[in-house]
Amino acid sequence: MFSEKDFERLWFLYKTEGEPKGVSINSFCISNNIPYTAFYDWFKKTQKKVVPVEVEGIPEELIQAGNEEQDVTKGKSKRTSPHKGSIMVTIRTREGLCIQKKGLDYQGLKTLVEKLEGLC
Repeated sequence: MFSEKDFERLWFLYKTEGEPKGVSINSFCISNNIPYTAFYDWFKKTQKKVVPVEVEGIPEELIQAGNEEQDVTKGKSKRTSPHKGSIMVTIRTREGLCIQKKGLDYQGLKTLVEKLEGLC
């Protein structure tokens, strides 16, 4: 018998490793010794529990040279520090699945969110 955690891990692995390589979810389940029908039943039951994620922030390419940005409302410039690799994301589900990614830049964060959106 497979647990919720097993299916969550399988789905995350599929979205990050299998799908980018063009592997079908059915083939991915078989290669991980999980019956597709069991996975599908879990997926159908839980797909309504996924919460949409919205990322707020400014893309790196829009930040002015020298990391200085003009604050139009106050007429002052402020210092920002969007260093490459300065973003860390941790996501924990109630079922105990923990997804942690360190050292992301804006593009890496965007790619991670796109992969997670596939879970929706």
